[in-house]
Amino acid sequence: MGIFSRFQKKKKPVEFKCLTCGKIHDELPALGFLSPFYYDTLNKTDKEEIAELSSDFCVIAHEYQTDRFIRTTLTIPINDACPDLDYGIWVSLSEKSFNDYQTEFKNNVEGKTYFGMISNEIPDYEESTLGLHVNVNVKGDGIRPQITVHRIDHKLISDFENGISIQEAEKRIERMKNALHYNQ
Repeated sequence: MGIFSRFQKKKKPVEFKCLTCGKIHDELPALGFLSPFYYDTLNKTDKEEIAELSSDFCVIAHEYQTDRFIRTTLTIPINDACPDLDYGIWVSLSEKSFNDYQTEFKNNVEGKTYFGMISNEIPDYEESTLGLHVNVNVKGDGIRPQITVHRIDHKLISDFENGISIQEAEKRIERMKNALHYNQ
């Protein structure tokens, strides 16, 4: 490697077959969770009676508390490829923040930030990702909010700050597809 190695063009990722549309895409798919972990743990009756789930919001009304979740994006940089790896993950919010965000979502307002906690178990980490503290940054125009993870000693933070390789991204995509949590 010469002195110009840092200016080398990043590789284009390999192609992936989309499980949703069946077509081949030459960009990395977003890895999405269809629901929060806590919704997934409910039995069928509870899902019908105490929970509401849409593509962007989830509310679970337990007898003594109500849990509120929104769908967000988490971006992990890929160091040796053009795109980044995006996760569609659910984050829990307080009642006040949830209600405020719903209003902002409908009005396409951007620029607000809320405190939340990750509500999915991302399979790429040995240590649990449930409950990790995040800032939810509202984008507006119907774009899901982007989260930034608070600094703690967790591999997710390292990946978020330092990035991963394209080979690691491809492995993660395969693991998610195999776990049937894949959603483009």
